[in-house]
Amino acid sequence: MTSTEHTPSPDTDESALPPLSEADLPRSEEEIDAALVRLIAETEATVTRLQTELAERRAQQAQHEEIERLEHHLAEATVNWTKVREFFEEALRELTGSRAREENADPEAE
Repeated sequence: MTSTEHTPSPDTDESALPPLSEADLPRSEEEIDAALVRLIAETEATVTRLQTELAERRAQQAQHEEIERLEHHLAEATVNWTKVREFFEEALRELTGSRAREENADPEAE
């Protein structure tokens, strides 16, 4: 392969890449360095875009998994609400008992 040939990667649509011309070929060390810097920047942008897409796909997958577990979550919520109700009933009994004891201890407090 000579420096004027362009070989796309196997998974790249060849028609999407413009053909290289003589104007595309770097002519000096500075142009080569600039082309490499540009290529690195494009590659980093692609990596960032792919990482973002992967994170979004993982978040969607996690949401789908949680939806699949919705019945379990609802069952847990029922148990938790039962515990909350029991807590309030116990707290109400204690408060009512404390108030009754206070009223019996000091009948002239009214």
